[in-house]
Amino acid sequence: MAIPESQLETWSHQGSVTQSAQTYETIKKVLNDTSSPYYSKDFSIFLQGSYGNDTNVYRDSDVDVVIRLNQTYYADTSSLAPDAKANYDRAFSRASYAYTDFKTDVLAWLKQKFGADVKPGKKAIFVKGSGNRRDSD
Repeated sequence: MAIPESQLETWSHQGSVTQSAQTYETIKKVLNDTSSPYYSKDFSIFLQGSYGNDTNVYRDSDVDVVIRLNQTYYADTSSLAPDAKANYDRAFSRASYAYTDFKTDVLAWLKQKFGADVKPGKKAIFVKGSGNRRDSD
């Protein structure tokens, strides 16, 4: 079945920039709230995906908002020799606030602010659109 030229023309234009910008600002404002349980941590918020790189298509894109914890990292020490691993272990301590803590706090905060519209996934947290707010994750 062929796709009509008019449909291809619609899809070839960028989707709602205003609505996506408003969605991003709404989510960002909630995530940046000074009352959030993770506010004192070092984190960044930015766009990713189609809206982040201006390739979203009409009526077919959610807004991908990233909140990244900057103060914790995971090191792969599996290939280190035993003495090098021992040196590493002496020099670096385990994080007191890990990714799982951060995700738990962010999820709880989003649920507090957006209620039943928030659904956790394996990697992302989905926030259902409402009114002028698009779906986001």
